[in-house]
Amino acid sequence: MIIRILFLAFIGSLITACCSTGTTVVLIPDAGGKVGQVAVTTKAGSTVLTKANESAEAEQAEQAPTQAVQLSDKKINDMFAETLAKEPTPPEHFRFYFETGNADLLAEANAELAKAKAAIQARKSCDLSVIGHADRVGDNEMNRGISMKRAGMVAKALIDIGITKECMDIRYYGENDPAIPTADNVDEPRNRRVEVEIR
Repeated sequence: MIIRILFLAFIGSLITACCSTGTTVVLIPDAGGKVGQVAVTTKAGSTVLTKANESAEAEQAEQAPTQAVQLSDKKINDMFAETLAKEPTPPEHFRFYFETGNADLLAEANAELAKAKAAIQARKSCDLSVIGHADRVGDNEMNRGISMKRAGMVAKALIDIGITKECMDIRYYGENDPAIPTADNVDEPRNRRVEVEIR
């Protein structure tokens, strides 16, 4: 999971009229709405942020960070508008599924290919991954082979509709990266897949 954290260095006046440099940290959800956690730590203590839009300030290394406070979306946008405007567009994902022991594309793959092509063209992207997977039926060596064939079939289908092969990073993991963890020799259709990620 990618944790999105916003930092803001600020200069503030202390009561004694001297200045200090500090940092504001804000934890915001990723594109899928998930939130990780981050610790804001100084020599004097630590504050852990675990909720969307939580924030803490660390004004000095010798001073503990402030307690976590929830910021409104408006406040975050006011503070970090320039940073948020530069944030890259999140990747898009497309999945292609397969029958047991087979690398042939299913009929529904045509619609998914068209969507992937449209996304690639809209982004003007030449940065995509084509990653083959298998379920845990059979041994891992066989599953690595079938996942390689599946990735190759999807890559060929993308090439056939006009996507440049040089833009693709083609990989295969066999049964080693399941979408749905299972015991050995369990037939799980959601694990027999190729994932295309477009950046």
